[in-house]
Amino acid sequence: FEHYEVSNYAREGYRAQHNSSYWRGAKYLGIGPGAHSFDGESRHWSAQSVAEYVAGREYESERLDERDHLNEYVMTALRCVEGIDLDYLEHRFGAGQRERVERLAKGWLCSGDLRREGGWLRIPVERFMISDAVIESLFEA
Repeated sequence: FEHYEVSNYAREGYRAQHNSSYWRGAKYLGIGPGAHSFDGESRHWSAQSVAEYVAGREYESERLDERDHLNEYVMTALRCVEGIDLDYLEHRFGAGQRERVERLAKGWLCSGDLRREGGWLRIPVERFMISDAVIESLFEA
């Protein structure tokens, strides 16, 4: 099996498309009690109980700001074997963010806990167990 994401394995060519869409930041629609949705800017979730859902209780939501989007990209990208696309990071969040991430990554690169391959930063599969520490260190506070 291929270890393609921190908590997922699959036979070659059989990665879970459903979960992979979350790691790529794709939009999704959830329908029903307790369902979650993401429209690219905000997260929405409906009432947990069937009774409240059927009664039409308003959904709750959370709008993501630019820092949230950046941190979620760093987190979800580094959970996957492909890692952070530095060109995308610069295009989406600016050259300053790319420089900041590359600067903060230096120690992890020296220790081998992070690898740079072309225009990508990734956590080696054998280091996935410490991914939370690597990811948190690259967050923008």
